[in-house]
Amino acid sequence: MLSAPGRRISSTSKAAVAVSVLLAGALSTSCGLVPEHPDDGNLVLGVRVTEGSVQVKIPICPGEYPNRVEVWDPGSDTRKERLLWWAEGPAGKDAADGLLKLWSPDDYRKSSPSERPAEAPPLVDVSVSYGAEEDSVGDLVNLKEAAKHLPAEGLYWTARGETMSAQAIDDQLSCAEKPN
Repeated sequence: MLSAPGRRISSTSKAAVAVSVLLAGALSTSCGLVPEHPDDGNLVLGVRVTEGSVQVKIPICPGEYPNRVEVWDPGSDTRKERLLWWAEGPAGKDAADGLLKLWSPDDYRKSSPSERPAEAPPLVDVSVSYGAEEDSVGDLVNLKEAAKHLPAEGLYWTARGETMSAQAIDDQLSCAEKPN
């Protein structure tokens, strides 16, 4: 999220915030700050939606750990953006591998009490921050579209309309590059 919804930014500071956001976006990546991973841009998340769960695969570098996940209704022309669900402190090997279940409070140290909406908005904005970094990754996900494309085990549907393996999602990061 560029700024947390619900926060009001005065009109005199909007330009300063916009410049700060652009500068922060130019300097940050999903694994850290330049020059550690200078080529990490345009990352996508993978999604698996089944009747019982929504699982997100985030790109992750070895030794990193996701910290917080948020699911937002990005709103539209007629309604405002709103937080649907959040959780902190994902646990287990799945989280260490960048696999996160949404609306699953048992998989997190703490979470909002909200349940998965029976009628999801057309798009949700999934945002995940990393534990040791002031960095995050996110994507707009159409849950209904993702549910139509249930890929084989170990594969995830992306907002690009393609399926990717967990390894291919991680390989988007420069930390995944192998030395020559």
